[in-house]
Amino acid sequence: MVNLDLIFNYGGEWTREPQVKYTKKLLHIWEGYDSDHLSFIDIVNEFCTKLCFGGVQQLIVSAHSGRYYKIDGDSGIKKLLGMVCSDYNVVDIFVVEDCELAVNVPDILHYGEDELDDVALDHEAATDCSSTDGEFDNEAESDSSDNDSEELEFISTQRSMSIIEQLLDYKELDKNMSFKDISEARKCLKLYAMANKKEIVLKKSDTRRLRYKCQVGCPFVCLISKDGDCPRVRVKTLNPNHNCFIAYDNSTIDYFTIAYYFKRKLQDNPKYKVKEMRADLRVAFEFNASHGKCKRAKTLILNKLHGSFKDEYNKLEGYVNELKISNPGSDIIINLLKDALLEGKRKFLRMYICFHAMKMGFKEGMRPFIGPDGAFLKGIAKGQLLVAVGVDSMNHFYPIAWAIGDKKTKRTWDWFLEMLKMSLELNMGEGYTFISDMQKGLVEAMKTILPDANHRYCVRYIEANWCKRWRSGKMKKLLWWSAWCTYEEDFDDQLKKIGHMDENAVKDLLHYPP
Repeated sequence: MVNLDLIFNYGGEWTREPQVKYTKKLLHIWEGYDSDHLSFIDIVNEFCTKLCFGGVQQLIVSAHSGRYYKIDGDSGIKKLLGMVCSDYNVVDIFVVEDCELAVNVPDILHYGEDELDDVALDHEAATDCSSTDGEFDNEAESDSSDNDSEELEFISTQRSMSIIEQLLDYKELDKNMSFKDISEARKCLKLYAMANKKEIVLKKSDTRRLRYKCQVGCPFVCLISKDGDCPRVRVKTLNPNHNCFIAYDNSTIDYFTIAYYFKRKLQDNPKYKVKEMRADLRVAFEFNASHGKCKRAKTLILNKLHGSFKDEYNKLEGYVNELKISNPGSDIIINLLKDALLEGKRKFLRMYICFHAMKMGFKEGMRPFIGPDGAFLKGIAKGQLLVAVGVDSMNHFYPIAWAIGDKKTKRTWDWFLEMLKMSLELNMGEGYTFISDMQKGLVEAMKTILPDANHRYCVRYIEANWCKRWRSGKMKKLLWWSAWCTYEEDFDDQLKKIGHMDENAVKDLLHYPP
């Protein structure tokens, strides 16, 4: 006989992706329980009677490895008891209610197989071994596991599809149906109103109870309240019958409800349009949703999916402080918009980052060669990404500094080159070579900020523009031979060869200073 401590976890939420996890839990404990008397039905009854669960769809335990396994009947309990030892005599138990989506976890009967699979994967990563006959010893059992897994996946998909398309899981209410809290009950009743095309009215609402009625003359009534000291709430009074007409302009359905309905569809396709949302609601539920409701629902979902960029910008100064603490000696600067500051607002303008390790690495071991460049940012918050890149002894790129700005103008390039000049102690640029394309504002900024630096242009940029007019293969070869010249006489000879083919080609090429 072994005494167990059984911990009943409830009042939390299941996270199904990227890995299964149970969070925000309350605990109910059986201490020193005789394992010989443990049964599946006793555990289920404890959840239903003591903890006010409406019904148990899955019973799940956490093994000592931290993995979750489902228990199906007393055969699963027997397997669990076989795992009990001095290091594992405290068992965490969880359930999935009938009204929730199933959790995709393996059956505890296959507990040993999962552990062996992990070991096999580790060995496979380190060695290249051939299969042995031992892999097929339990073929029938493995097939059974595969079938269970496929069945679970099918059930999970079927339930989620019903929620997305017709809300079949919310079509009916049952007396004694339980909910985690008042907030969850309110959400469920709104989805019920959407699924049944009825405009139910909230007559009473506080922290302990909800009371819904339908239109005048309709017998529908639903009272939900707490059951004693139990943290959950349940349906106490219910008349599910309706004799009212379809509610085309259903005020019960708010944009939170619409967001819940479209959550998965918008996650799969963020470009899903508001007018398509309205059309789908009209077809599925005969509900004339306003443009504003659907737009707010879409914004809510996308903000949760990508995060609110406004919130991220508000955290930027805290991020800078953390970078300076963890990377002492780094140059990290944020500029705010002056016009907004005069109005009492803090609006982001530019940000520059040059880590101490990067600038010291450039000073100590890199060539005096820098390539400034810029690119457009195409996310929700538009702008420009400005970078300065060096080249190491292996001809690999070496990032030096980068910045976020509003536009690639001379003013922005002036600021970026000033920051770079300060970080790398470039003085007036003597002894350094810069290579770039003819970025808007960059050429003039180089003359202003680093007048003594050698500024050259990328041949690929010249080729892309010059060869729009001079496209022959011979012209391209002569262009590259000109670029490879290391002294002026050789360069003049290559220009003469181009001039023999076409004098205008030489004039176009000399538009880019050598």
